[in-house]
Amino acid sequence: MDDITVVIPVYNQAFPLSLTLHGFTQQETPYNKVPIIVVDDGSTEPVEAIVETYANELNIQYISIPQGGRSRARNRGIEQIKDGLIIFNDADRIPRQNFIKSHYETYKKLGNNYIIVGQVRDLYLAEQQNRKHILDRFYHKKGDRIPQYCRLVYSLYSDEGTTDSQIAWLSMFSGNLSISKSLLNQVGNFDEGFKEWGFEHFELGFRAHLNGAKFYYQKEAQNVHLAHPRRLNNYIDSMKNSHDYFYKKHNMEVVRHLLDFMLGKLSLEELDQISRHGHTLENQLVKKSFVKITNF
Repeated sequence: MDDITVVIPVYNQAFPLSLTLHGFTQQETPYNKVPIIVVDDGSTEPVEAIVETYANELNIQYISIPQGGRSRARNRGIEQIKDGLIIFNDADRIPRQNFIKSHYETYKKLGNNYIIVGQVRDLYLAEQQNRKHILDRFYHKKGDRIPQYCRLVYSLYSDEGTTDSQIAWLSMFSGNLSISKSLLNQVGNFDEGFKEWGFEHFELGFRAHLNGAKFYYQKEAQNVHLAHPRRLNNYIDSMKNSHDYFYKKHNMEVVRHLLDFMLGKLSLEELDQISRHGHTLENQLVKKSFVKITNF
């Protein structure tokens, strides 16, 4: 199949990458032969050796670049692709068996102007380096769940996967996402000005939204994130820096209030009102759903 390509950016994470690539060997035929581009963002771990172990099982290409961040790594992958659907999958996210098929069939049904959001699931592990234990839990679906933030933004979609929300770009997770090359040609690639965690995927989604792109949630396109602890204070500082860059680029009310939403100070419903009206509506009985910062 020559109109699908998977792009996997990686910085170190050699062990999770080995599990993720294993997941791609288990895709339904003929999707197990879809081209995969692994972009190594200046790793010090033996990423190339991991890729080489799958050279006979997968249609895989390895690219090494000097460390420049996730946006640059994804963009180097995009630059190798002429047309068709690009599926983004992070190095620590094991795809379920129908992952590629679900993204691709949705793309063929909807066309080039849709961004397809897959279902993100988290698996928290006590034994981070035990391959047999991890794959046993993955295959038997033991303990993986949709993270709180994802559940929140998936509520913007109908049961059929459609949405008319003006903030659906909040569900644009580059760890499980597909977008056509023609749409990227129209709106541009990931902004390499984002250097710290977060928001480069939201900003691309926001740009696509401003250019009339539509969003679709395909809950069957699942991958499982091998979750790891995060240092909360550093995480918040990174979000603040990324938001500052985002807002300087898009000086709009909904972007100005994005950080308050991400820090749990503003509800999803209030942010939606701001996106539609430029402000929240007073004295209105609306449900209020808040992000829990510890659940990222």
